[in-house]
Amino acid sequence: MRREEVIQKLLEENKEFRYHYEKHHELDATIDKLEKHHPMTHELEMEIERLKRERLYHKDIMEYMINEHMKAHT
Repeated sequence: MRREEVIQKLLEENKEFRYHYEKHHELDATIDKLEKHHPMTHELEMEIERLKRERLYHKDIMEYMINEHMKAHT
């Protein structure tokens, strides 16, 4: 099963994966919006960095779930 197929299957069948996927995309959109803000303040930079760490957390969980699914189905 290809990676794209695994992602689609997990999105359809796994609520936890879908939560992390949606949260990652939500954070991505928020970060993009905030990065366009001018002038950039120190507080805003710190908030963007915090959001990026949270986004990475969700991505790491998704990657783990994808890899585990691929291992279990090979």
